[in-house]
Amino acid sequence: MKKILQLILSFLMIACTSDVEKLTDKQFTNKYLEKISEQYPTVNFEIKEPLVIISKFENEEFTHYLDNSFKEYNLSPTELNEIIERYVNSSGSLYEKKEEINISQIIPIIKPSSYFEELKRSGIETADLIWENYNEDLIIIYAEDKGNRFNYFNNNEFEKLNIKKDTLLDFARSNLNNIIPKIEKVGKNGEYGLIAGGDYEANLILLNTLWTKDNFKVDGDIIVAIPNRDLVFIIGSNNKQSIEKLKKSIPEYYNTENHPISDSFYRWTGTKFEKISL
Repeated sequence: MKKILQLILSFLMIACTSDVEKLTDKQFTNKYLEKISEQYPTVNFEIKEPLVIISKFENEEFTHYLDNSFKEYNLSPTELNEIIERYVNSSGSLYEKKEEINISQIIPIIKPSSYFEELKRSGIETADLIWENYNEDLIIIYAEDKGNRFNYFNNNEFEKLNIKKDTLLDFARSNLNNIIPKIEKVGKNGEYGLIAGGDYEANLILLNTLWTKDNFKVDGDIIVAIPNRDLVFIIGSNNKQSIEKLKKSIPEYYNTENHPISDSFYRWTGTKFEKISL
């Protein structure tokens, strides 16, 4: 949460610094191994190389890539334990007994269209997940919000829920509206950012009632940039100064932050966000 606010404020020209001595990737991997081994004692974990941990569980082998958690740690080194704990908890779907899906916790999650290819390169099978296109380079994946992680489910599990696919987006969007933490708007003078707990920010583009001129007093159409999962910037299509400022900063956020989404800009059409060239 602190990191998100720092990044948004940096767009608003407020500097943030840290003097904490940082761990190397090897040291970070060792710390991560200690925590995940403690959390799941029945699983055999070992380090393959810095930022890569492999595990063996019930005749299956899994690979944990720590790149995203290490990037987040480097941005907020004082939050080492919280970051590792959060990422370790997200591994629960691999090593914990499957429970019945709580349909009131099913939400839509925004991902880049390259998401499946990225997972395949990591050796993760994803062909059976429930998803749909949002626009030309974003997709929506459906998952159960477990509080400390998202449980992605497959078609076989979905068929047991008695939910029609053509109503799933509206159903999940309603759940998201109920589940999401308080949405905080920061900024002024036509430059805004959103904070919603750290895991939900990109998904806010799906809450249609949020995107009004009453909420965002911008010059022209509402334009958003979502370089990663927890960063949403809002400006107006006629605000040339803000557009140029974001053009310079968005590539850095996209290439260096964890959970990248897009380095493009999107215009609100009244029903959804469409990609736009600025």
